[in-house]
Amino acid sequence: MYLSGKAIRSSLKTGMMLLAGFILPLISSAQITISPYLIGQNAWEQHSISKVKDQISEVRFQSVRIGGNTYEKADFISQSALALIDYVRASGAEPIVQLPRQLKDNDAAFKAVTYINGTMGKHIRFWSIGNEPDHKHQPATPEQVREYFTKISMQIKRYDPTAVVMGFDLASYNLSYLNRLLGGNLDVTGKVPGKQYYYLDKVTFHQYKFMNITKIEENVKDLKSRLASINAKRPAGEQIGWAITEFNTHWMVDLTLNEAYLPYNFHNGQIYAEMYDLGMREGAFAMCPWSMLEGGAERTGTDLSLFDLEDGVYKPRSNYYHTALLAHFIKSKYLLHSPNTDDLVVIPTGDESGISVMILNKNKTENLNYTLAFKRGPVQSDPAVISINADLDREFKGHIPSFSTQMLVFDKMGKLIKAYEYSSKDAHQKTAPIEITSSFH
Repeated sequence: MYLSGKAIRSSLKTGMMLLAGFILPLISSAQITISPYLIGQNAWEQHSISKVKDQISEVRFQSVRIGGNTYEKADFISQSALALIDYVRASGAEPIVQLPRQLKDNDAAFKAVTYINGTMGKHIRFWSIGNEPDHKHQPATPEQVREYFTKISMQIKRYDPTAVVMGFDLASYNLSYLNRLLGGNLDVTGKVPGKQYYYLDKVTFHQYKFMNITKIEENVKDLKSRLASINAKRPAGEQIGWAITEFNTHWMVDLTLNEAYLPYNFHNGQIYAEMYDLGMREGAFAMCPWSMLEGGAERTGTDLSLFDLEDGVYKPRSNYYHTALLAHFIKSKYLLHSPNTDDLVVIPTGDESGISVMILNKNKTENLNYTLAFKRGPVQSDPAVISINADLDREFKGHIPSFSTQMLVFDKMGKLIKAYEYSSKDAHQKTAPIEITSSFH
């Protein structure tokens, strides 16, 4: 993971306490199963990402979307798709492939899927249809979206009825489209006529220009509420899910705005972590930021990259390291926990192999003490005491410096086995997280 060594931070003094009692079974059935495709990205820019192939593989992305405005053209499948599919698979991730709206007629989408999965044997399972119809680049009305979406979905599922079809990759959470396409007068949530399969499997949208995730969380909860009434009419195995297939704190570098909008600083990496956390606890299929290598990696224009380019070397940014820490140590279940605070955010996951907890100190000036109580209980009056539903009679006491992130990895008995720390100073100096395991003993 491009971790630069095992230097120890003396500022951390922690301890583990085994409370009276016995160890209970680790993970209860009440936990939230995390999608195996949750940690995502976007394969852009198509001609540059080969330069960071090894670093991308190191992250351990679970899914990568191959989509966007540039790929929304008729010749995308024949000219670009195969090389990008191979790139994504070589990184260890599963591709989500965009079929352009231009393939809606003359069986063009069916031929494209036949070419990719039949002739070339790529076995793509996840397909998205179109890109940002509510954006000025290639606008389409809700009526036009319904037409191309249903036509292309039918063609995909004629080839493979088990394929997962996603729509509509809106440029934002746009109710003028969703109200009509999800149960409204342009509804696409029903079955393909005469078939046992459905047009739509996942609802997707994009989100840009935000300082924190509050509004995005509101949008997700609203979408889940809308889907709940639709899913009540569909079998358990055919429930419509959701994904955010593009996001970043802005679509460009704008130095006139608050620094929280900048897409390359330490805060941006913590936002990535909070977005992945949102996806875990709200049951997302995938969360895919934009993007791997955008806009030259020089902190100008549309630079939304995971890297800084310095003297010909691509150096990972905060968003890269936050993603990698989560991807390396994520478990299969999200562990419910007491509420986060404005300053302290925890991202706990667990399963039979153990527990991983990412801790974000978002306070820029204050160091924070914390206690992780691995058995869910009443909400504590002290916000620094975080109850985590791991069914273990253990507590862990720690300390995190200001504006820093820690990743703590425990075995199935709750014993700390590995710990990393990454700070805003590290991000500024373009250095990797440091392993600090020894300082916890």
